[in-house]
Amino acid sequence: MAINRRQFLKGTVAIGGVTALGGLLSGCQPADQPASTGSSADASFPKGTVAEDFENSVVELEPIAEFIEEKTYDIVVVGAGTAGVPAVCTALEEGATVACLQKESIVVAHGNGSSGPILEESNDIGKLQYKQEWRKTGGYRMNPDLLDLYVEHAGEMIMWMMGKADEVGLPPQASKARTDFDEGSYITVASNFFGPKPINNQDIMTKLAEAAAADGAEFFYSTPAVQLIQADDGSVTGVIGKTNDGYIKFNASKAVIVAAGDYQNNESLVERYSPDVVRFQRKQANKTADGILMNMLAGGRMVPVNHAKTMHDMDAGPMMLTGVPFMALNNQGKRFMNEDIPMESWDLSLQWDADAEDPGRFFRIFDNDFATKYNAKVTPESLENYIPGLKDNPEGVYTSLIDTHRADSLDELAQELGLPADALKESVANWNAFCENGVDEEFGLAKDKLRPIDTPPYWGIRQWIRCSAINAGVVIDGCCRVLDQNNEPIPGLYSVGSGAGNVCGGLEWNLYQGGLCCGSYMTMGRYAAIHALTGDMKPSNPASYDEAKGHWAS
Repeated sequence: MAINRRQFLKGTVAIGGVTALGGLLSGCQPADQPASTGSSADASFPKGTVAEDFENSVVELEPIAEFIEEKTYDIVVVGAGTAGVPAVCTALEEGATVACLQKESIVVAHGNGSSGPILEESNDIGKLQYKQEWRKTGGYRMNPDLLDLYVEHAGEMIMWMMGKADEVGLPPQASKARTDFDEGSYITVASNFFGPKPINNQDIMTKLAEAAAADGAEFFYSTPAVQLIQADDGSVTGVIGKTNDGYIKFNASKAVIVAAGDYQNNESLVERYSPDVVRFQRKQANKTADGILMNMLAGGRMVPVNHAKTMHDMDAGPMMLTGVPFMALNNQGKRFMNEDIPMESWDLSLQWDADAEDPGRFFRIFDNDFATKYNAKVTPESLENYIPGLKDNPEGVYTSLIDTHRADSLDELAQELGLPADALKESVANWNAFCENGVDEEFGLAKDKLRPIDTPPYWGIRQWIRCSAINAGVVIDGCCRVLDQNNEPIPGLYSVGSGAGNVCGGLEWNLYQGGLCCGSYMTMGRYAAIHALTGDMKPSNPASYDEAKGHWAS
């Protein structure tokens, strides 16, 4: 089981002929995918990477041979987050011994909910048409294997999460919605949210990790994984973690499941694979592609560009207002785009502001009658929760991120927002003239979306678009096994979460019905563990539809 230096430093050696653990089962046969095209990669590194990628990461290239301790488990999970924690919990349920290495000192889970189709309330044609709606939304770039994984298994995961949440005292806020397509074809999609507002997955994953630890899972915090262990035949047999005292060797008799996050904080990878992100700030920290690079050193490869990115600001103001076409201004107080564009694509217009130090910052202006004018589901009273310092305990917000302002006059609003008052007033005057004439002579915003700004007090949201995630990583199959350069699964190696595959395949993470991002990542974690331990995609104790359906509000 010695580490092969050639495998680690080349990473492109064919592993062909080795059959993956559990065999090539129906639904897990990898579809052919073109190899990625990394730029000017050094021959000493895996195809698609360069030296600087590793300099930006904790991954270590030199084989490690001395350890302060050696441990053995059935499953070793790298990363305690939205995908990693479900993998740990599922491995326990399947009767396995499991360890989890976490780079940070705590669980770090992102996202604010999850979704999945409830097959018991759907039919086969509805499933097919639902997939097509996702393909349309994703610019027809959806990865078919990973879309199938989500559609076929996320519903069971949703119901399983409901039960787990009940167990740890954080009942889900669950709902479901049926979509009818052609006559007789339909699908029902359920959504879960956990905990009080502002809702996020940090609370539920922290509680699940604590419960898993009490049930026998071992978590090693502040212990980054720095190197995978490979046998001479190329199979992955463990991972090496680094502590302040030295290295620990974690043997995995069944599999290593890498759930270490994306690469948004690895600048050299961002420059090559996601150049649209380069000028924008990042919402996360320490996402330095550690898992991706370890997988590539083991023989994996990056999915082809383009890589879908999540560019959000649902914190400065309410998420429910992000779809309203309020007048948008740049730092000079001037309009710069047609406002009929979804939040996840705002950056595509913002990036052309070449003079902006941070192109993600801009302003949206409206008046106090916005709820009536735009038929918005947000009231001025509830919007007060987003005004910094107005309330001692504002509800449902992150107080460090709220940035909504109100003033009795446009001059005062300009001062609140830090905009030139003359420019703001001129922009409002032009906007109101377009509304009166029914023609936007600057950017052609549709007549039915033009609403005058004429009812004080006046409002402004200082938006800050940043990168929440880059949703792409190494190529995996429909069972989350990492595929090598010959499109063969690397035995013993799975990858899940934002650093695995390319479920949406495209440039922007579009919402459609919402919840697919975290829903797919939780499903990946759960079913990677199931497949690694059973060779199949059937949990030993699947969640019960009859028990779960009582959670749904509708």
